[in-house]
Amino acid sequence: MERALLIFSVPTDFGPLALLVTAILATLVLYFWARKAQLEKQLLEEREENERILSVAEDLEARLGALQQKGKLPIDALDRLCEQYYIYEGTENLQPKILKEVRSLVEGLRSDAAMQKSLEQSLDKQADGVMRRLRTAFPRWKEEDYLLYLFAASGFSSTTISTLLEKDKPYVYNRIYRLKERIKASGLEDRAFFLAFLEK
Repeated sequence: MERALLIFSVPTDFGPLALLVTAILATLVLYFWARKAQLEKQLLEEREENERILSVAEDLEARLGALQQKGKLPIDALDRLCEQYYIYEGTENLQPKILKEVRSLVEGLRSDAAMQKSLEQSLDKQADGVMRRLRTAFPRWKEEDYLLYLFAASGFSSTTISTLLEKDKPYVYNRIYRLKERIKASGLEDRAFFLAFLEK
């Protein structure tokens, strides 16, 4: 018994079809590569933001802790941070909880007049009434100038101040420099006293 051979007619010119398939595959590869790069960039930005906020947290914790040890700090920011740390230490929830607490503290110092006033009163008690005297000596300053002076005189880092004021560091450096120059040019007897708090 003879076997019948079937001969299929296979087109020999795969050119256009191969190009189309190659183009589709290349597009898919490029899409997934771009998507992966975008996700990695987003994760990196989130990580950098979290690191920046944790850096601000460390600065705030140190400064507010120093004030609290002297019994001069009526706000309980450090207690709240420590409580969150105690509760969530060793768990995956630690960083998100601390970040949430720090964001709350940053927002308070940034926009809550009562919290700002509390920090100002604490600095006044600790530093011979510097804010009261500054407001008397420079009554025409903008509130943002007083706030900048308050944060700088409290010893906050430029990173913390730029975060609290929602400004870039060069802006903060420039504004502090201008405050110093205005104080120097004032001719006031207390100018060395006011400048000393900006030199920390």
